[in-house]
Amino acid sequence: MPLLNSRYLANWYKLTIPGYNYVLAESFTQSKVQDAANKSMIQGDIGVRVMDVGALYYTSSISGPVIVSATSEFNDLFNLVSNVILSQRQPKAGTDTLTTYLMKSAQLQVNTDAVKVITNFEGDYPLDVASYNESGLVDLTARTARFYDTYFYFGELSYTTSDGSLYSKFPIISGDININFDIDKNYFLTQSQNPYFSIRGYNATGNVKIALTPAQYLYLTTGYNSPGDATDDAPIIQSITAPMNGSYQSAGFLGYNLGNIGVAVADNGSFKNLNLGSAFVISKMEFSMQQNSIITATIEFNAFFNSSAILTSFS
Repeated sequence: MPLLNSRYLANWYKLTIPGYNYVLAESFTQSKVQDAANKSMIQGDIGVRVMDVGALYYTSSISGPVIVSATSEFNDLFNLVSNVILSQRQPKAGTDTLTTYLMKSAQLQVNTDAVKVITNFEGDYPLDVASYNESGLVDLTARTARFYDTYFYFGELSYTTSDGSLYSKFPIISGDININFDIDKNYFLTQSQNPYFSIRGYNATGNVKIALTPAQYLYLTTGYNSPGDATDDAPIIQSITAPMNGSYQSAGFLGYNLGNIGVAVADNGSFKNLNLGSAFVISKMEFSMQQNSIITATIEFNAFFNSSAILTSFS
């Protein structure tokens, strides 16, 4: 019977993105975009004889699970996104080859079934799709990360534990984190058909559902351990050091929460981090209690981001 050559199967190809080799992905699609439109003239027979041909650029989408690995031959998309953010947030020279292929957006999805990353890139040339591992010797031992490997941290935002200490990493029930770069295409006369790309901005938003007790919810929303702590002399809107002032805005003050905000995933005895910003504003916190169900709070946020934010990169 006929046998299909294994090179036609999308297994164990080493995906290469400019500057970042051997990315482990579950799916990869790439499109060559060529703007073209028919132009009608006042003479001639039927048919297309004149066409307006515009810009040429490439887009790609990559998705895959976050992995907990004992080896380092491959990097997962969680590491890739963390490293790209570190690179793209800094000013770029026009001759920097990394600027010709840029991350437009990324999404981190956390649920009880999987921890997954989806990324979208844009550039003026195609990716080096993959090199096939002909030797068959792949140095990889790993498992996919699950919800119990994942924590969310809100800078100085913390909750009180039973022993009275503060804890700042929240176990995630589910969550969606969205990262977006505002990328513009610029065209110059007498230059290439390919555009010049520019990065105009960056933002990170998301919503995270965490499990907590009613007392912890009260502390997160007001800064008090019990309703009796709040008096006329100590209103809920406290100074800028209050734990949850990011939910409140006092006249004459920018109320926000200091400290890095992001996601940490356990990885072979340590943690790898995706830092989303250096401060944040809670745009919504929804508390939910139902009979015989886990008490939850869903937190929606917008992150501030500046050059002082510390990010973790991979080699």
